[in-house]
Amino acid sequence: MKTLRQSLGYLIAGILLYFLVNPFVQTHTELETATFQVQWGWLVCSFGAILIYWSAYLYPFATLLSGLSKKQVSFGTAFTLFHLANITRYLPGRIWGVVRLLSLSHQFGLSKAAVGSSLTLHVGVETVLGGLIGLSLLFSPKIRETTVGILASFSGRTLLLTFVVVGLLAGLLFCIPKLADRVKAFLKTLRQLVKKSRLWGNVLAVHSLLWICQGFAFFLFVKSFAPVQWADAGVLTACFAFAWIVGFLSFLTPGGLGIREGLLGVLLANYMPATQATLVALLCRLWMLSAEMLLALIAFWIDRKMRGPANP
Repeated sequence: MKTLRQSLGYLIAGILLYFLVNPFVQTHTELETATFQVQWGWLVCSFGAILIYWSAYLYPFATLLSGLSKKQVSFGTAFTLFHLANITRYLPGRIWGVVRLLSLSHQFGLSKAAVGSSLTLHVGVETVLGGLIGLSLLFSPKIRETTVGILASFSGRTLLLTFVVVGLLAGLLFCIPKLADRVKAFLKTLRQLVKKSRLWGNVLAVHSLLWICQGFAFFLFVKSFAPVQWADAGVLTACFAFAWIVGFLSFLTPGGLGIREGLLGVLLANYMPATQATLVALLCRLWMLSAEMLLALIAFWIDRKMRGPANP
């Protein structure tokens, strides 16, 4: 069993490495002409800010999980549970992060229904707020045309196919009896949570602050490669949110790999040469993943320490 787990670990690492390196390989000819000077001070600050974001990201999740499970779930428990599973979301299929999260729930004394429902609500609020922030680009004189062009590139057939796929998935939830029962239980619990205005107020407020923190971290990251102005922090936050939303909604690649970077490159080209924008967008993925991997290692260490040497 131990050998099997190690083999799976190497396989996961290899798949992640492939998806990370592949964009650089595909664009290496264009990137040969991208030259710039790195401002290491801003880069270090941006990495610190994104670590703060990924750490605080679990507060709304823990709040929702406490409300659904009807028992106090500590921030440390939510942190360890989430980051042990988060890194696997980059595997092909887009579901392995959720599968891993649910499989670990019993280890922390939590039900799969509570964990799955909390994650759904947590990501749902994050997505709605991110979409609103991203759409604010339509009011930016500098990037409005680029944003409209990107939106126009999504044909009617693509949108129709997306709605069909979502509709089929929703239909399957109610066609399979076991899944239908879980969906009904989730909706019943959701109705109970809707009445807790204070809980939702906290969740919305923290998610808003999280988007500000993530946007500020991204701004510092871009500033470490290009002389962007502080006045552009809001627009760059919206650029990141727009690319994040499209990548999140993509069914084609794990974690939005490739799609998010492509959109970021197009949007950042308004602030720097196109080749430089492409490289910054690709490096942004490594920057984000480095923070996620570091926190995953911390969560793994906490988990091993909690379980003790007698339960490897």
